[in-house]
Amino acid sequence: MTQEPFNEPKVSVIITCYNLGRFLAEAIQSVRRQTYKNFEIIVVNDCSTDNTKEILENIQNKEELKIINLEKNSGQFGAFLEGLKVSSGQFVVMLDADDILLPDFLSVSLDVHMKTSVAFTSTAQFEIDENSAIISLNSNASPTFKNEGFEDKIKSSDEIFNLSRLNENYEVKVLDIKKCPFGSWNWNPTSSALMRRAPLEYLLKYKTPQDWKKGADKIVFSFLHLIGGSATISAPLMAYRRHNTNLSSANPVLGNFRYLKPETIKLYVGYNKRIRQDVLRFIFGNYSYFCSQFNPLNVRKMIFRVIFSFDRHTIKRIIKSFFVK
Repeated sequence: MTQEPFNEPKVSVIITCYNLGRFLAEAIQSVRRQTYKNFEIIVVNDCSTDNTKEILENIQNKEELKIINLEKNSGQFGAFLEGLKVSSGQFVVMLDADDILLPDFLSVSLDVHMKTSVAFTSTAQFEIDENSAIISLNSNASPTFKNEGFEDKIKSSDEIFNLSRLNENYEVKVLDIKKCPFGSWNWNPTSSALMRRAPLEYLLKYKTPQDWKKGADKIVFSFLHLIGGSATISAPLMAYRRHNTNLSSANPVLGNFRYLKPETIKLYVGYNKRIRQDVLRFIFGNYSYFCSQFNPLNVRKMIFRVIFSFDRHTIKRIIKSFFVK
């Protein structure tokens, strides 16, 4: 009797783009050069007013892409959900159009998923500028990540985007809701994550994604971590681009919260204040559905974890924001 071979999981890479056309081809190319090849690329043009649509029309091998041109701006979260609706992968990446995935991003992230069964993973990152020049091998964007040791392995700038497999050279930290309370931030930004489709599909019931036009990773990561935990990967497998239109554009010391523009700090603090009420509203608005999926006792546990979570890091940020003029 011949045993049927198992199928490799498919990854849906959803690239959300709003007026970032100048970076889009590079983001797409970074997905195409992945060492893990079972993926699809979905590009959601979120009603851009720049030349994004023309770039998509002229991009090489565009028949390999699923392209969605939205007629109304939906914001980062809404655009991502539109891409999720037409995706078919068991795993999903929410890639910002201005970021870049390194070749082993999918293979290493999937390897960790197979060993941990968490809802999502998040890798460490490099930092680049709008001209794709490398401006930092270490990022302060999240206190959880330290790229220690990787600088010694890189002898030239070309090697940063051609790293060989890192399976034996990275550290994995599994985070649960007890170690990392709801509402805290323990990951790198949007593009660093590989997420399981099953928990993501609950978010298709979220009725007001336009409330998170920016900061979609806050609502998505917080919810996924609440119901399935997460894991961080010390290998720097994506490049976060800092430029004059992204959320942390005015930060002269990369990732250091105190040097952000006052309006950016208020935005971040606002997300941290809203996250509990928004997720509670989401759960209560779909209470019967969640009870059928998780049973009533577990849903009540989720609610208590949201209400009674205590996040020292967020409190520090709020206090700092009072002193920024």
